[in-house]
Amino acid sequence: MQHSAPEKLYLMWTRRAGQTPQPVPHLDGPVIWLHADTQNAIAQLDALSGALMLQQAQRGHPVSVLLTHAAGLHPPTEIPGRATMPIAADSAEIMTAIMARLAPVAVLVATRRLPVALISSAATGGAKVMIADMDSPRFAGFWGSVPGLARALLGRVHRVFLSKAAHRAGWAKAGVSTEQMLLSGPLNDAPLALGCNENERDLLAQSFRQRTVWLAIGVPEVEEAMIVAAHRAALRDSHRVALILHPADPMRGPALKAELAPKFNTALRSDDDLITPETQVYIVDTEGERGLWYRLAVACYIGGTLDKGGATVTPMEAAGLGCAVVHGRETGQFGAAFHRLATAKATSRIQRPEALGQAICAALRPDQAAQMAHQGWQVVSEGAETADMIIGALLETLGPAGGN
Repeated sequence: MQHSAPEKLYLMWTRRAGQTPQPVPHLDGPVIWLHADTQNAIAQLDALSGALMLQQAQRGHPVSVLLTHAAGLHPPTEIPGRATMPIAADSAEIMTAIMARLAPVAVLVATRRLPVALISSAATGGAKVMIADMDSPRFAGFWGSVPGLARALLGRVHRVFLSKAAHRAGWAKAGVSTEQMLLSGPLNDAPLALGCNENERDLLAQSFRQRTVWLAIGVPEVEEAMIVAAHRAALRDSHRVALILHPADPMRGPALKAELAPKFNTALRSDDDLITPETQVYIVDTEGERGLWYRLAVACYIGGTLDKGGATVTPMEAAGLGCAVVHGRETGQFGAAFHRLATAKATSRIQRPEALGQAICAALRPDQAAQMAHQGWQVVSEGAETADMIIGALLETLGPAGGN
């Protein structure tokens, strides 16, 4: 497939802009390429790619993912089989380098403006190009006014996933056919539910003797005193409350135990301390077990939200596993997720550290905890159909073996 005349004009201009190709990471094929230009879109594609890769691994047909994003944004956590890199999406050289090295079979774009060089280069290289969560076709700068460019470019797009039926008109006016458009609903940044060792979960639940447990997840050192004060308030409300304290830095475990042991009956995960009916604080200084802690807790404080550093984890993890979410104002890179949960009344937001204890006590009450957990689950689950539809379309490009 050749470039149209308007595309050639655009690509000639981007080559003259002097952008230098970046090293492209190696990935084992087949490769699916995802691109985002906002922090929220990165979170959405992070969740989508995780689900896609897990699904294919379980089927015995693994895929690799390249997740590119605009410069200056925080990349998602690294996972095996997925590479991330910042790119200038208007650089024809960079797009050509990616296509030559990885030959992706499909490209999904979730951006505020259509990346002309990316779409054109990908389509020319044989990839199926798809666009998600854009209410109408928009171009950066003056390129949308170049005669014939919009129709030429959109004619090469395989699918446009629309979050609302009302968006059909704008895309149709730009030349997108009915067959190209699919009504999917909005993208969601809810990650896959974190797993856990079920035997370990049962043993710990028995050790806590059905006591009410709250969790402080990803707590930076600067917030530790706030968590201690909040736990004191929770114990005054009910002496049977236990705290699972997960420090942002696992190396803080022994120091935290030394600090808290004179004040509370304390156990440390890395020391294999036993949980007893008297244990008041369980310090979990290990990696990769957040799914276990969420499942044991009724309510969860998201660490970093009372500090200028911002949230250390997405609140969607807790909401997806039935935890009532409590947080401060500093939502950081997960602002969109917090806003969506807050709109659904699935979180309790506090303005100052002194209010944390009262908020935790309220969130631990059965009626409020159940209501917040239900609302949070609805937010997390509402994007499941959208993800399934988009993942299905991406996997269709792999052919019969990969798509089934």
